[in-house]
Amino acid sequence: MSPTQNRLSVCFATACLLWTTVPGCASWAVWPDASDDRAERSRPAAALKRVKRTIELESRFVQIRYDPADPDQLQSIWQWVDETVIAQPTRTVLQHNGLRVGRAVQSERLLAKLESLSRVRSDDVVDQFLSSAAVSSPQTEGSKIIPMRLGKRYELPVRLPLHGDHVVMVHSHPQPIGKTLRDPQFLFAVTLEAGTMPAAIRLRLRPEIQYGDMHQNWVKGDAALRIDVRRQCWSLGDMEFELAGGEGDLFVISETESRRGLGKSMLGGEDVDLMEEQTVLLLRIENIPGPADKL
Repeated sequence: MSPTQNRLSVCFATACLLWTTVPGCASWAVWPDASDDRAERSRPAAALKRVKRTIELESRFVQIRYDPADPDQLQSIWQWVDETVIAQPTRTVLQHNGLRVGRAVQSERLLAKLESLSRVRSDDVVDQFLSSAAVSSPQTEGSKIIPMRLGKRYELPVRLPLHGDHVVMVHSHPQPIGKTLRDPQFLFAVTLEAGTMPAAIRLRLRPEIQYGDMHQNWVKGDAALRIDVRRQCWSLGDMEFELAGGEGDLFVISETESRRGLGKSMLGGEDVDLMEEQTVLLLRIENIPGPADKL
């Protein structure tokens, strides 16, 4: 081989060595593998978390079949409930009218006990069907999430309207008051107020009874007058109470040990088998948005 050919061979070999060692010159670095691109496109996107910007209250109604042989069965749940969250004077008025209110301190044990008490109905296929059809009981059933705003009034019915005339007794100072009401419906008027801390709220609940025929009234709204159709209402201000708490707190409302007065009228009744039953109302503060959630 001539000296000239030898020099050309050395230059060609050097060029090949530089091509394979310089970073970024390899073919796999310049052209990505098509299979990698397909895998990247097929990777599922991260699910977006829904930001709850409103205060949410969950209401749940639990039906328990009353057992005359064990009249204290319902009272066993109160070992896990703190009733001192209600002021003593208001608590006394409520108890005189057959109502008991408190905040759960051991929610899991309370819910387990309620489940065992309501198992008689939940194990019955016919009762399950009637419950799903909303005809198994005059009481409200199931659970519901209620979006709420500060200062706005909400109505929480606890049973369907009773047909016909019914005498309702309320134990008030200095003497009981009785009224004959036509087609009465029992409910709680709920108003939401800000709490003393950013992560707390206050729920003001007032027992009310709506009765009689519907009446039309003109009500002044934000923009103009509107027609408001509603029934007459007996508002029981002496029994208004307040529940203060934060997200996740669970509150309980039920009858007293001796079934009487307003408590029995609101939360008592009979199922389709004409068996006595009691309703326990559970209220849970489901969501309280923080300052960042409102943006």
